Amino acid sequence: MPSTLRATEATNPTAADLLHPLDVIDAMIELRIQLQQVERQIASLKPTFFAACLSLNAEKIERTQAVVTRKLTHGKWTSSIDILEQESLVKQLKQHFHQAHEPSHGREVTWAIKLLLNWVR
Repeated sequence: MPSTLRATEATNPTAADLLHPLDVIDAMIELRIQLQQVERQIASLKPTFFAACLSLNAEKIERTQAVVTRKLTHGKWTSSIDILEQESLVKQLKQHFHQAHEPSHGREVTWAIKLLLNWVR
């Protein structure tokens, strides 16, 4: 059994193509391990990537597979005490409302994968 699912198996399975549930779960775990590896590679390359982009001194860098654009992160402000007090009051009111009422939407069933350290490559 391959470690990843074919797109047709994941989106349109037939009776002959159905996989055992544990095979599907194992395939998802393998993909999550691969994703974690790629995320680590991205994190280690990020400082060099930013330096390379900065060295070109351009707002937009066009490549064959992608366009890289410069953007600013969200700004942060130091609010006055009045605003902070109002935010705190709104937060308390929301908490009371959530305790007294059921959600209007959401609460779908989902599954989480927690990778064990000894299995991460």
